[in-house]
Amino acid sequence: MRKFVSCIFMVLGGCLLSFAQHPSLLFTQEEVSEIRAGKGMVPEFDKSLSEVLSAADAAVNSSISVPVPIDGGGGAVHEQHKSNYYAMFHCGVAYQLTGDKKYATYVANMLQAYAKLYPTLGFHPLQLSPVPGRLFWQTLNESVWLVHTAVAYDCIYNTLSSKQRATIEENLFVPMADFIMDGMGDNHANKKTFNKMHNHATWATAAVGMIGFAMNREDYVKKALYGSDETGKRGGFIRQMDYLFSPDGYFTEGAYYQRYAIWPFVIFAQCIDNKLPELKIFDYRDNILSKALSTLIQLSYEGEFFHINDALLKGLSAQELVYAVDILYNMNPSDKSLLSVADKYQHTYLPIIGGFKVARDIARGEAAPIVYRSSLFRDGRKGDEGGIGVIRSTASSLNSALTLKATSHGLSHGHFDKLTMAYYDNGNEILTDYGASRFLNIEAKYKGHYTRENQSFAKQTIAHNTLVVDETSNFGGDIKVSSRYHSDIIYHDFNGGHFQVVVAKDANAYPGVEMKRTLAYVTTPFLQFPLILDVLQANADREHQYDYPLWYNGHFVSLNFPYTKAGNELRTLGTKNGYQHLWLEAWGQNESKNTSCFTFVNKNRFYTVSTATTPQTEIKMLRLGANDPDFNLRNETAFLIREKARKNHIFATSIETHGDYDVVMETSNNLVSSCEEVKVLMDTASYTVVKAIYKGGHFVLLCLSNTDNSKEKKHNLTIDGLDYTWNGRCGVFIR
Repeated sequence: MRKFVSCIFMVLGGCLLSFAQHPSLLFTQEEVSEIRAGKGMVPEFDKSLSEVLSAADAAVNSSISVPVPIDGGGGAVHEQHKSNYYAMFHCGVAYQLTGDKKYATYVANMLQAYAKLYPTLGFHPLQLSPVPGRLFWQTLNESVWLVHTAVAYDCIYNTLSSKQRATIEENLFVPMADFIMDGMGDNHANKKTFNKMHNHATWATAAVGMIGFAMNREDYVKKALYGSDETGKRGGFIRQMDYLFSPDGYFTEGAYYQRYAIWPFVIFAQCIDNKLPELKIFDYRDNILSKALSTLIQLSYEGEFFHINDALLKGLSAQELVYAVDILYNMNPSDKSLLSVADKYQHTYLPIIGGFKVARDIARGEAAPIVYRSSLFRDGRKGDEGGIGVIRSTASSLNSALTLKATSHGLSHGHFDKLTMAYYDNGNEILTDYGASRFLNIEAKYKGHYTRENQSFAKQTIAHNTLVVDETSNFGGDIKVSSRYHSDIIYHDFNGGHFQVVVAKDANAYPGVEMKRTLAYVTTPFLQFPLILDVLQANADREHQYDYPLWYNGHFVSLNFPYTKAGNELRTLGTKNGYQHLWLEAWGQNESKNTSCFTFVNKNRFYTVSTATTPQTEIKMLRLGANDPDFNLRNETAFLIREKARKNHIFATSIETHGDYDVVMETSNNLVSSCEEVKVLMDTASYTVVKAIYKGGHFVLLCLSNTDNSKEKKHNLTIDGLDYTWNGRCGVFIR
């Protein structure tokens, strides 16, 4: 790292001449010539370019409006300023590619209007953020505005007089960049944000660095790359590349915010590569940006990202991914699967050389399939802060994914959901993760901000498919405590043939309680689809109440025991930690059988959850929505198993996918679960053995070593008179 920093300073110290020549942020003359020469040869790229030019023409033919800020995300003024930076970006690009000065004139006039407005602005009047902006309610949006506008300014730079540049820079860009780096007045929270390891800081450093390049300001570029003190030890873009990604390219805030952060990462990297190619920024840290894109693609299902932490409905079609795919394909055209991402999900291309090459190579038939694979994605910059296990179905006829999250907290967007599980099948999310409670840019819904229920429910442990102890959340819901710890993936085997398995543990989320979870994805000859065996172990130093919720996406079909349905009046399951938002709709206890089964249907497929229980086990059917006066929460349902006064306990569960239902032909088959019993045969300090029994005398035996995590060690147990031998932590036996 130190050697790389020294190299940067040497390059920056000798780059005044190249700054003066003003090479473009996103274009070289050779690239512009190649794009122009390719006109008419790649229809899909021509279509995207036509859309950019149409947007630019629409802007040129409209009056310029730079209103005084008054509202939040989704508000009319907010959206006007957002529209303005897109308009300037489109016109700047249009000028570069056509040479028509009408576009440059529009950008110049818009910038001069902002140069009059900006010096008059104090902090934004809407007090929703500890880091308020001036044009926008939060500084983050100011950074996004400047990233786009820096490109526009750079594109038309040579058309401006020295007086115009001085006016725009002195009254707009310099005070805005200084504000993003340091704040103003008595609020200097921006300085802390600028130097943080966080996606807001990535946008901030990209904005300052890009406008620094555009204005020939070496000091801004140095601060962007190496933080406010220019040492690289406390902040800056390079440090973010070191700290925010694991060696596998996993971003600590989760897939949704990895999607958001990858945009400033790749666009600023493109600018660095054009302005300072000697840095070889795309090679940095073993091509970490390319790894980040690959990991982000793998953290998706049917084109939508797994709902890790504060996630909304976003996926591979997002504009951020268009930037990432086009820019990184241009850097590494050997990865032809990126062409399939663009072709299947995006259908639009950046009006730069990367977008041209992606569209061109798709047209040439060079796209390779996206290969989704079972993987472990480590968290932490050294890869030692847990991770996420993703198990994928191996048969081409299947389309399933099973996730186990055992990561660090995930900064401010993290949730209190250690060892949570989610299941995707048949193109749908089946066992769900709520994600975030937010209505992005919908002004009428809490100004487009995260709702109060994001804190009171979505982040709480009960909102997730994991263990809840004593109706409390992990770490008491305290992010400062949670941020000091991480869970661990202690074993995985994705090459077992008939089974794949991942095992994780956490000993810090609840004082005196160690949690361990094993997820096995098992293919059998006697079941219609692969089976999930979920073994969730809790070992404690005293007795607790343990809740095991499964949030399911589908319609209730049946329970295999009598239950009471709420009649004229609903009551909540609890009073705090997310429980206050849960309506108790039905409840019961299975007093006649030792396995409780719940079946639900999602579209044309059925799912049965069978869990080992006792007559004392309480089972509850829940619906989300209590204590939600503004209807901010979705109408979702959960199946919850409760064990009271337990010191050590194992939730042993079979999750069976089965059945086909054709609503058109009105035919169905295999609608009843094959599972007859789930039981824990052994639970000692050394071994845990769970047996799931199915119709026809078949069973699946799951043997777990509680002491050894290696894949090499051989284990042997005698169960019911039969010997079972396996290597590694987990053995799965099918009869």
